[in-house]
Amino acid sequence: MGKTKSIKPRIQLGAMLVLVLLAIALLLSQQVGPDAGPLFQLKRVQEKVFLKTKLSASSQVDYMSNLLETRLGELQNAVNNQNYGYVLPSSLRYFTLAGQITDLIVANNLTSQTETIRNQFLSHRKILDQLYVIYPKNTDNWEWKYIKDDYNYLKLYLDKLEKVK
Repeated sequence: MGKTKSIKPRIQLGAMLVLVLLAIALLLSQQVGPDAGPLFQLKRVQEKVFLKTKLSASSQVDYMSNLLETRLGELQNAVNNQNYGYVLPSSLRYFTLAGQITDLIVANNLTSQTETIRNQFLSHRKILDQLYVIYPKNTDNWEWKYIKDDYNYLKLYLDKLEKVK
């Protein structure tokens, strides 16, 4: 009986330690970029879990809109810090999320959010155009094309949003 009592507090202590470490990792993951490896993957999992907690399509669009700002920031950081290997994955995450937002608005006829997202896309197009202009094109690196793709995808998404009435 005495052995069982001494094992239980150790298990509880171990579980508490794991939870504390997980909480610290989640807090640290908030500010990491794609170059942070496992912490970035933890951040992505956390984002997906948080999105699942949003019950209405409208709250999902709000959350995804905030994530889109983060995705644009990741793309900007990749270009500005000359981490060109991260441009393609950042670009893919960006336009995929922008498309998901558009599809969610169209599918649920969220007319109240159309203008906000439209303005966000227009603002982002300006930033993407600036990134495209500053991206070096005289190298073996062709990732600048993905920035242009993001710019063009936003035009397609804006056209889809125009049909939401």
